[in-house]
Amino acid sequence: MISVRLLLACLLWGGAALFIFEAIWYLLEKKLRLPSKLPPELKEEDGLGYFISKFIVQFAFLVAMPAVMYSWFYVMVPFSGVRAGVSLALFVFMLGIIPFAVSLLMRIKMPLSYTLFQSAGHLIKLILVFGIISYLYIL
Repeated sequence: MISVRLLLACLLWGGAALFIFEAIWYLLEKKLRLPSKLPPELKEEDGLGYFISKFIVQFAFLVAMPAVMYSWFYVMVPFSGVRAGVSLALFVFMLGIIPFAVSLLMRIKMPLSYTLFQSAGHLIKLILVFGIISYLYIL
C-alpha cells in the first residue's frame, strides 16, 4: 500500500534537490560553454522556458516515477536505506543511460565533452534523488 504522506515527502524533497542541482548544473554548463560546441540545428533555445520544461520532464521521470515505483517495490529490495537508492541509481544508469549515450555517439557526431558532462549530471541526479527517496523510506 502506498503511503500518500511519504510519497508527497519524496516528491517535495526529491523535487527540491533536483531543482537546486539542475540550476547549478545549468549554470556550470553555460560557464563551460559546452552547448556552443553543438551544431546550431541540434540546440534548443536557452532561457527560462527551456529550463522549466526540462525540469518538469526530469521531475516526472527522475522523481515522480521512481518515488511511486520505490513505494511499491521497497519491501522486495533485499537491502534498505541509502545503499538501496544508490545501487538502484547505478543500476538504472548502467542499463539505461550508458547504452543510449554510446549508441547516440556512434550515430550522431556530438562532442564527447558535452555527452560526458550530461551523463555525469544524470548519474549525480539519479544518485541524489534515489538516495533521498530511499532515505525517506527508512525514517
